Amino acid sequence: MCEPLTVAAALGGAKAISGIQEQNRAHRAQVDAVNRSNAMARQKYLNDIQISAYNDQRKLQVYEAQLKADSASRANYYKQRDLNQVEATRALAAADQELQEKITEQMFESQANLAKSIEAQGTVLASGQPSGQSMLLELTQAERELGFEQAQIDATIFDATKSYGINKYGIDLDQYSADTTAKNNISQSAMFAPTASFKTIRPIKQKAPEKPSALGPILAGITTTVGMGTGLGGEDFWATKFS
Repeated sequence: MCEPLTVAAALGGAKAISGIQEQNRAHRAQVDAVNRSNAMARQKYLNDIQISAYNDQRKLQVYEAQLKADSASRANYYKQRDLNQVEATRALAAADQELQEKITEQMFESQANLAKSIEAQGTVLASGQPSGQSMLLELTQAERELGFEQAQIDATIFDATKSYGINKYGIDLDQYSADTTAKNNISQSAMFAPTASFKTIRPIKQKAPEKPSALGPILAGITTTVGMGTGLGGEDFWATKFS
C-alpha cells in the first residue's frame, strides 16, 4: 500500500492545483466579460455619435430647405405685388382716359351750344323787330335754352367725375385685396435655427478584476493533505510522523 503521507500529499497537491486552475478560469471569464462589456459600450458610444451627427446634419438640411422655400415665397410676394401695381396703374389709366374723353366730349358740346346761342342772338338782333319788348323776350329765351343745355352738360361731367372716383376707389380696394392675399401666402416654415444634439456621454471603462491569490487553493490543499493523512494514518499520524 501507498504511504499515507504520499497519498495525502498527492491529494493535497491536486486539490491546490485544481483550485488554482479553477480560480484562473473564473478570473479569465470575468476579464473576458468585462472586456466584452467595455467593447459593447464603446461601440454603442461610437454608434450614438454617428447617429447624433446624422440627425444634426439632417436637421441642418431641413432648415436650409425651409430657408430657401421662405425666401422664394417672399420673392413671389414682391413679384405679385409689382404685378398688382402694374394692373392697378393700367386700370387707373383706362379710367382716366375714359373720364378725359367724356370731359372733352362735353367741352365740345359746350362750345357748340355757345356758338348756337350766339347765332340765335344774332338772328334775333338782325331781324329788326320794332318792339323792344319782343326782342328782349327772344334773347331771354335763347339764354334760357343755353342755360338748360349747359346745365345738362355740367351734370354729365359731374356724373362722369363721380363715377371715376367710385371706379378709382374700387381699383384701390382690388389692389389692397390682392396685396393682402399675396402677403398672407408668404410661408414662414423656418421658425428657429436647429440646435446640436446633446454631447454623447462617454462610457466609463470597467476595470478588469485583479488576479486572485493562490493562497486560498494552497491552504485548501494543505487542509486536504492534513485531513487525508489523519483519515488514513489515524489521529496520531502527524504526531508520530514528526516526533
